[in-house]
Amino acid sequence: IDVSEAPYFVDYAQQQLSDMLADTSAAERLRIYTTVDMELQRAAYAAVVKQLAALDKVQSRRFAPGSLQAALVAMNAQTGEVVAMVGGRDYEKSQLNRATEAMRQPGSVFKPFVYAAALNTAFDPIPRVITAATTYKDAPQTFQTNGQEYSPGNFGEQYSNKDVTVRDALVKSLNVVTVELAQDVTIGRVMNLAAKAGLPKPKQNYLAHALGTNEATPLQVASAYTAFAQEGKRAAPVVINRVTTGGGRTVAAPTTQRNEVLKPEVAYIMTSMMKDVVNRGTAAKVRARGFKANVAGKTGTSRDGWFAGYTPNLVCVVWVGFDDGGELDLTGADAALPAW
Repeated sequence: IDVSEAPYFVDYAQQQLSDMLADTSAAERLRIYTTVDMELQRAAYAAVVKQLAALDKVQSRRFAPGSLQAALVAMNAQTGEVVAMVGGRDYEKSQLNRATEAMRQPGSVFKPFVYAAALNTAFDPIPRVITAATTYKDAPQTFQTNGQEYSPGNFGEQYSNKDVTVRDALVKSLNVVTVELAQDVTIGRVMNLAAKAGLPKPKQNYLAHALGTNEATPLQVASAYTAFAQEGKRAAPVVINRVTTGGGRTVAAPTTQRNEVLKPEVAYIMTSMMKDVVNRGTAAKVRARGFKANVAGKTGTSRDGWFAGYTPNLVCVVWVGFDDGGELDLTGADAALPAW
């Protein structure tokens, strides 16, 4: 592995190694086999650099070229092996690994966990069974929560004022319907499901968390999405496959930690809904760019831009934003999706 081509990955692998080995001084005499796929790693870095250069050019009036940052994580959905990791646009200028250390609001990339909790009512019907075909009204609403009023707005304050199916609410990423869903199944259930998928648990549950206000890292989001790609089973991230002595004796061989997050039926319908997001929803630019593969995903627009997408074997998450948390003011489809 050429360190210069995967510097953020190597840093992260070294951190994991020190957790794995009591005596790190011995590490110099050991052989470390990592999970990175150098071909994918090069493609990932090239994609990030190209997209940031394009944004620098188009947005030059709004921010100084070079100030925008990005992170990309790609994982094998089955094994949890991290095959590519980009933690920023230039390692020499900043060693902060945004893929593993930058806690940011995932925005709408979080919404699938709300919808999964709703579909889970098939097995836990409280207060009723909600399916992909259940309808909600797409109109402004004020919610009473903990004695306070909460009035979320759709993106661009646009409403059809018609009944929409749960499926179409995710495809169009409708905020108000998402919050109403979360209220129906309770935000506690949604956050418990997200925690099972490895996303951080907030100290207190707020209805606004349905719209992805609880922070997470791109690596945590990627790992959480493996549950959708792999029939409901999440794989925790792995960056080191084996550690051996110079003579070939295995010192450590981490096994993939997997846990059930969703029933396979729920994961299947979620993937079907997220395929629609790509085919005719907020991520339609994937198809417009000529990408033909079998893929599902979700855009996210918070202060930052996100895109999380997956094929049956690979989950890839891209984040674009500013280190100081400044407002990017671009959709996830415009900011992050092209690099994906």
